[in-house]
Amino acid sequence: MNLSHGGERVILVMFDIDGTLTESYAYDQQAYADAFLDATGYPGVSTDWHSYRHVTSHCITREAICHHRGREAQPDEVQAVELAMLKRLQALQRREPKQFCEVAGASAFLSYLRELDGVAVSIATGCWLSEARFKLEASGLDVSGLPLAASEDGDSRIEIMAASQKKALHVCKQPVFEQVIYFGDGIWDMKAAAALGYEFVGIGQRLDRLSEAGALHLYRDYCDRDVLAATLATMMSR
Repeated sequence: MNLSHGGERVILVMFDIDGTLTESYAYDQQAYADAFLDATGYPGVSTDWHSYRHVTSHCITREAICHHRGREAQPDEVQAVELAMLKRLQALQRREPKQFCEVAGASAFLSYLRELDGVAVSIATGCWLSEARFKLEASGLDVSGLPLAASEDGDSRIEIMAASQKKALHVCKQPVFEQVIYFGDGIWDMKAAAALGYEFVGIGQRLDRLSEAGALHLYRDYCDRDVLAATLATMMSR
């Protein structure tokens, strides 16, 4: 399936990381809870991401510190949790390297998209940038040269995804994208995509909740490239 439109227009295909490009959702929650304890001394931080106003590392940490300390979080306190998170991930990768892997077919699908005319690719994640880069590299994903927006780029998913689009426009030297299609695995991804007018494709292990929320295009992984390409082509023809 050829998605190219001969350079007549450019679409942007944007990806989340946790659960979408990397199988990191399984270890991410415990790693964060351990890192929060390391940095703050407080056990039992909530890892129910749905309970937070914004599902981003920076905002979750600010909100959790405020909850435990009864005051606004200071920048150095948030940074301490970020550094502790990176250390926890590095230690886990040394102990259990097989936990760090891509969602099946992700690398091949990214490579495929990057070869197409009329298609740009970017990443938008709620992770901190240091956290995101480590997960991608440890999972064997080469995203060199791809615009990447992370928790530092905005409080909300909407702001981060908009920042990713802006970075991609700059890299591609485009005034506008004809269309943006977002691949994600969380309800927050789907809602942010809708708010921005993006098309949405659900990927990963947590498809039931996305289906209940009305998502139409849901896939466990990227192994059937032809089916995914046909889905993108259908979206582009609207």
